[in-house]
Amino acid sequence: MPKKRYSAVKSVPESGSRGSAKNLTVSLPELLVDGSDLKFRELVADLFAAAAGMLALRRALATAVGLSAAEYAILLATWHLQKKGPVGINTLAGQLHVAAANVTAEVGKLVTKGILDKQPHPKDSRAVLIRLTADGTAILHELTPLLRRINDRLFSGNRARDMDAVANFLRHIADETPNSIHLAKSFHPRTPLREERRRKPSAKESR
Repeated sequence: MPKKRYSAVKSVPESGSRGSAKNLTVSLPELLVDGSDLKFRELVADLFAAAAGMLALRRALATAVGLSAAEYAILLATWHLQKKGPVGINTLAGQLHVAAANVTAEVGKLVTKGILDKQPHPKDSRAVLIRLTADGTAILHELTPLLRRINDRLFSGNRARDMDAVANFLRHIADETPNSIHLAKSFHPRTPLREERRRKPSAKESR
């Protein structure tokens, strides 16, 4: 695990300095290094690269067993969660940080394929209990040695406390992502670039 790359600064630099405040993409002092957000931008770039890589890896594993990436995610989550107790739609949705409606749809597909079993909840008529079938368990038993090899290499060199720190960091990012998406979607530039280009006269028109 690389050493922490961030150091707190006393204040955001004045406009016109090396890290002009109006050009910073983050204002939290603990994420700035000497008044610059360069290291933070490197972290975000690495985070996107890692996320894209993990998604590609999940798709490759899913394809290998004839499932979509979403179906494979549900399969793995069910396998993990049923070790702790009964598994329901909301439990899976919380584990995967997705909407319950999406989980319901993917569970239905896996039930049709005979990989998951769905039964009414004995105490709640509105809920269902989900568990792996023999076919679902067989798929995971076959994949386990490969997953172990992949994970041992992917996460080698990290100590338990490093993993705890990363887990807390990523959980926070996952929890806050919906709010960030809402902010991004609510942003409306005063002069969209495409409109500005349409208004701009061509070289011939300007003569």
